[in-house]
Amino acid sequence: MMGALLLSILVVFITMPYHKYVGKRFPINLRKFGSVVIFCVMCSAAIYVLAYGKVLDWYDSPSICWATATAVVFAILFVYMERNHNSPYFLMDVFKLRSIRMGILLFLLLMIFNSSAMFVSVFAGVGMKIDNWQNASLNNWSIAGYFIGCIIAIAMGSKGVHLKYLFSMGFVLIGLSSLFMYFEVQTDGLYERMKYPVIIRSAGMMLLYSLTAVHANQRMPYKYLSTWICIMLTVRMVLGPGAGTAIYTNVMQHRQQHYVTRFAHDMDQLNTEVAASYNQTVQGMMYQGKSEKEAHNMAALSTKGRVQVQATLAAVKEMSGWTFYGCMACAVLMLVIPWRKRKLDLQT
Repeated sequence: MMGALLLSILVVFITMPYHKYVGKRFPINLRKFGSVVIFCVMCSAAIYVLAYGKVLDWYDSPSICWATATAVVFAILFVYMERNHNSPYFLMDVFKLRSIRMGILLFLLLMIFNSSAMFVSVFAGVGMKIDNWQNASLNNWSIAGYFIGCIIAIAMGSKGVHLKYLFSMGFVLIGLSSLFMYFEVQTDGLYERMKYPVIIRSAGMMLLYSLTAVHANQRMPYKYLSTWICIMLTVRMVLGPGAGTAIYTNVMQHRQQHYVTRFAHDMDQLNTEVAASYNQTVQGMMYQGKSEKEAHNMAALSTKGRVQVQATLAAVKEMSGWTFYGCMACAVLMLVIPWRKRKLDLQT
């Protein structure tokens, strides 16, 4: 996506050479475009490490090592170029503002916990055996959640409610969505009930998503506006979702393998229920004309599939519980953090 945007910028400037700009000079030069390229390469390398680290066994893979080195080098180069330019686009002094730091923290926590949306898709796909179209159609209920969250934000804002209570409410709603999944995950789940966690999570996301930008913009000097927009988009569109997806997928895989090992320990012929199911599958395959070896292989695969499903559901339930605790901790944190008003800086 970043590469496509950079290419689009070049295409616009190349194909519109006679467009009248505000200034006399061309609105972009190699140095400015180079800063954007460096920033995009830095973010792309960081996301590559987060997304493919588990698949490529982290730093045992040369590509992960090269991506990490690339991210570090380009980050240092970007900071150096912006600090030593007369009119930088990215103002480093923006991090001195407490509202900006809180905005970064809120967006990062939001996008990490919002990755818990995978619980619904995993449970619906594994536990209910529904197709991809039905699974994707559940996301349509997010619109209802966004609408509810917008109404809550407008209503509470008109009442003069402090933003810390709205932030806390947002995390509570995301936590309640995970709590719903904790009690709903079972072998006989209902597809119709999966819309409720989607709506609850979307409402909490809307509260945090919209009001975090409002909080960061309060009493912020105008000169930091473009820098804050860059930080906001980077954290909530690139780093936050990448980190959240990496955390949840890696933990899911780890806990899933843990439960597979745990449940497979008792899956032998000494277990009468497992033995009966295994022998029934073998006889059914042999009645269908399969050889004895093929019948045993199919029975083993069938038993493995049941263990895999049980392990996945157990991992989803466990992660839902931990997500609920994490969201409640963030909600309490929003209430106990001192929200002091900083002094208004008249220099813009």
